Amino acid sequence: MIMRTGLTEIIASGLESAAAEMCVSLIRTAYSPNIKERADCSTAICDLDGRTLALFTHAPAHLGSTLVLVPAVLERFPLETLRPGDVFFANDPYIAGVTHLNDCTVCAPVFFEGRPVAFTAAVAHHSDVGGRVPGSESGDSTSIFQEGIRFPPVKLCDAGQRRADIWETFLLNSRTPHFSDGDLYAQIAANTRGADRLAALFRRYPGEIHRAIDEMLDATERRARAAIVAQLRPGTYHCVDWVDENGIDDEPIRLAVKLTVEEDSVEFDLSGCDAQLPTGKNILLTHVMATVYFCLKAVLDPALPVNEGLYRVVRVVAPEGSVVNPQPPAAVSSRHQPSMILADAIVNTLGQAAPNRAMAAGGPAQGIILSGMDPVRRRYFVDYENCAGGNGASVIADGAEVTHLHMTNTSNLPIEVMENEFPLRLERYEMIPDSGGAGRHRGGLAVRREIRILAPGVKLATRCARQRFAATGLGGGKPGSLGAYIVNPGMPGERKLRPTVSDLPLAEGDLLCILSPGGGGFGDPHERALEKIRQDLEDGKITANAARAEYGCDGDEVRQKAPPVPAIA
Repeated sequence: MIMRTGLTEIIASGLESAAAEMCVSLIRTAYSPNIKERADCSTAICDLDGRTLALFTHAPAHLGSTLVLVPAVLERFPLETLRPGDVFFANDPYIAGVTHLNDCTVCAPVFFEGRPVAFTAAVAHHSDVGGRVPGSESGDSTSIFQEGIRFPPVKLCDAGQRRADIWETFLLNSRTPHFSDGDLYAQIAANTRGADRLAALFRRYPGEIHRAIDEMLDATERRARAAIVAQLRPGTYHCVDWVDENGIDDEPIRLAVKLTVEEDSVEFDLSGCDAQLPTGKNILLTHVMATVYFCLKAVLDPALPVNEGLYRVVRVVAPEGSVVNPQPPAAVSSRHQPSMILADAIVNTLGQAAPNRAMAAGGPAQGIILSGMDPVRRRYFVDYENCAGGNGASVIADGAEVTHLHMTNTSNLPIEVMENEFPLRLERYEMIPDSGGAGRHRGGLAVRREIRILAPGVKLATRCARQRFAATGLGGGKPGSLGAYIVNPGMPGERKLRPTVSDLPLAEGDLLCILSPGGGGFGDPHERALEKIRQDLEDGKITANAARAEYGCDGDEVRQKAPPVPAIA
C-alpha cells in the first residue's frame, strides 16, 4: 500500500480530523431533527484554488458539493476583499454545485497572519426552503423555480456582523424558520471550529504546510491509481438500470453506464442515459460526480481519503442536456433516488471489472415528506424521512438489512423523536420476511413502517425507486422485493399510491404504510448453506414457503439437518 509519511501524514490527519470535528459540532448544535438526529450534513476544507483537502460526510451525495463552491464565491467576492468574520451562504445547484436547493452551504475564509489561506464549508439539508411543495422536494416539479428560493454565494456575515437582510429573506421563504434559524448558527459554529483547527496547523507548520498538502493530494492519487491497477481488469464494461417513472407519467428513466478501465485510470461514459427530464428527477453533474467518487472508493478502497487526489483518477462523460447533466432551469429536487439507481449501475460495472468485489443491486430508501400545522406547537411542521431498504448481497456476504445504501448514508429518525416533534405516531416498524432476494448470499431485508396521522390537514409528498423495477440479483441470485406506499392498508378505503405524489391530503386518523424494497441476492439459491437457511427461518427472515420455493428444501428438514449457528461469545 502506498502511504503518506512523516509530516505529510501528520498534516493530512490534522485536516481530516478538523473536518470530522466540524461535522460533530454541526450535529450537536443543530436544531432540526433532520440534522441533529438524521445527520443529513457534511463538512469540508478547501484551499484557495477550490481543491478539496478533506471532507467528512454522512451523506455521500455531498461529495460533489465542494467541486465548484470556492471558485463561485471568489468570482463574486475577490480574494483581496475578504475579511476575517466573513461568512458566505449559497444553495443554488447550478452555481454552487450542491445537489438541490435544500442542501444549504455556509462557508467562510480561514485567515492566518492576516491573509486568507483556505475555506471551511458546512453543508446541511434544511427541512424546507420554500417552493410549491412543503419540504421543497417533488418529482413532479417542472422547473427549479418551483423548488424553492435560490441563492448564489452571498454574504451571510460581513466581517463578523450578521446580515439581517439575507438571513430574514431566507427564513421568510421557509415553512420551518424555527429550525433553519438555529441550523444556520450551527453551520457557522462548525466553520468556526474548523477555522480554529486549521489555524493551529498553520501556526505549527507555517513553512511546510503548503508543500505537505500538495504531497498529500499526490499520495491519494497514487494510492487510488495503485488500487485501480491491482483490482480492476482493463476493458470496457456495461450496465443499464431503470428508474420506475419520470415523476409525471409512467415512462421509465434509462440510466446506462459504460466503464472503461485503462491502466491506472477509469472513465465512466453516461452518454446512453436518457435526455434531460421536464421533472425534478434530473441528477446535477456535481451529484453524478459524487456518485462516481463514492462508488469507486467503496469498491476499491473504503479507507481512501476524500480529497482532490481521488478526483484526478476519474473521467466522467455526461452530455449536456441529459438526465445526468441537466441545464437550467431544469428541476433537480428529487434527484436522489435516480442517483441511487445510477450508483447500482456503476457498482455493477465495477463488479464486472473486479469480480471479487461484485455486489447485487440494492433497495434504496423510500422517501416521504409529511407536513401541515402542528396543533400542539401551533406552527408548521415538515417531517422529512427516508425509510431504509435492503442492501444487495455481495460475492462474500449477505446484504445488510434495512440500511441506507450508496448516496443516502444518513440515519433513521428515531421513533421517540418523530413522535415528540411531529403530530404522528408510529404503529408498526418491522423487517419484511422474504423481501431479500434469494441466493447463495441473500439480499438484505426491507422494512415496513406504518405512521398514524394525528392532525387534520396533513399532506404527503413522496420520492422513491424500485417500486416497479426490482433490485436485480447477480450470478443466479433472485431480485429483491418491490417498495410501495399504501394508505389505510387492510381497511376500507385502502389505496396504493403512485410512486410520485405531491401535496396529497391525508385525513386525521389515516395510516400511512411505507414498504421499502429489498436487496438482490448473489449466487444460486440452491448453494446456500443449510445452517444459514435454518438461521433465517428461526429469525423470521424467510418463511417456510420461501425455503421450499426458493431454496428447494423443507423447513422442518432444514431444522433437523442443519447444525445450529455458533453463538458469538
